Amino acid sequence: MRPSRPVVLIALATAFSLLGDQTLYSVLPTYYTELGLMPYQVGLILSVNRWIRLLTNHLAERLTRYYNLTGLAVLALVLGAGTTFVYGINALFPILLAARILWGLSWSFIRQIGLMTVVDSSPDVTIGRMMGYYNGISRLGSVGGNLIGALGHDLIGFTMTLTLFGGLSLLGVPLGVLSRKGLPHIDRSVETSASPVGQNPTMYVCGFIVGCVGAGLMMSTLGSVLKENVGDSLSVGAFVIGVATLNGLLLAARWVVDGLTAPLLGAYSDRIGRRRAALLFFSVGAIALLTASTTPGTITLVLMVLLFFACGVGATVVMMAEAGTRGPRTVAAYVTSSDLGSATGPMLGWMTLQFLMPSSTIFIIGGTFYGVATLVSLRTFRKKITD
Repeated sequence: MRPSRPVVLIALATAFSLLGDQTLYSVLPTYYTELGLMPYQVGLILSVNRWIRLLTNHLAERLTRYYNLTGLAVLALVLGAGTTFVYGINALFPILLAARILWGLSWSFIRQIGLMTVVDSSPDVTIGRMMGYYNGISRLGSVGGNLIGALGHDLIGFTMTLTLFGGLSLLGVPLGVLSRKGLPHIDRSVETSASPVGQNPTMYVCGFIVGCVGAGLMMSTLGSVLKENVGDSLSVGAFVIGVATLNGLLLAARWVVDGLTAPLLGAYSDRIGRRRAALLFFSVGAIALLTASTTPGTITLVLMVLLFFACGVGATVVMMAEAGTRGPRTVAAYVTSSDLGSATGPMLGWMTLQFLMPSSTIFIIGGTFYGVATLVSLRTFRKKITD
């Protein structure tokens, strides 16, 4: 089954909006001294957008219940493009920090509207597949920002690259408008005011773990882990691959795996039921990380990391589909729990390294968390008839 028109359009709009954000993650860690930034300032710039979303996710949910989603999508996409222009025009720390806070606000609305557009345009029996398509297509922006953004920085400079990406991000505005065209208006202002966390807190435990281990712990420490296990370079036949290049390839592969496997894993979860799918993805992800902790060799290590990335994609799609079917309040609470995890994960990983623990400890922590999520998901899906 092909993705529906609204899903493709809102996913492409989301992808365009991500270009500037993802470029910063690939460029700032190596270019910050030329911009006159201190290391701690880089850390704040790259993390403050996640912390602010702990507040703005619920603001986005509330406003999308009472106001037209098309108009809110336009405002959010324009604001997101504007922050990308700011990155290129002014690199002063206070300006960049303010822009990142505004990007966090913008992303809360873009993601909330994107997920609800998928829900509004998809029957429940295919929502896993459609969430997979949305996740996969939108992550083209991550691949483009990480790879093309870094290449553009080297060829035409920081300012020009981000200015061009700001212009490209504006292409998402008409796509966002068209994605909502023809969709039925759903009055969400009458939804229950009861706390969604109070209804089913286990879903948000899973959300925290997905964000903490995948987007936080593993993505932020993988380079250090590889350096400890591989050294400065890896010989593959007649080729020598530097550890930084290997890390870059694996991080890019994470988004490629996301784009290629998300629709397939979403369709698979529709077929076997979200409960069974969650158990499968969390348990296999736990096994992959615990196997990697034994450091049986570089090839096995890389394969286990890639397997974990695929399981992380599957778990994300399943949990997003489940949250979407329960309504926008649950979506907002779920993505907030995931954001809290993605903001906590890097601190957890680097504190582990700060205390001189072996890098295998990071895999053990991640595998243990995914093991907990396996058990918790039994409770999360117990009352839902999805099998």
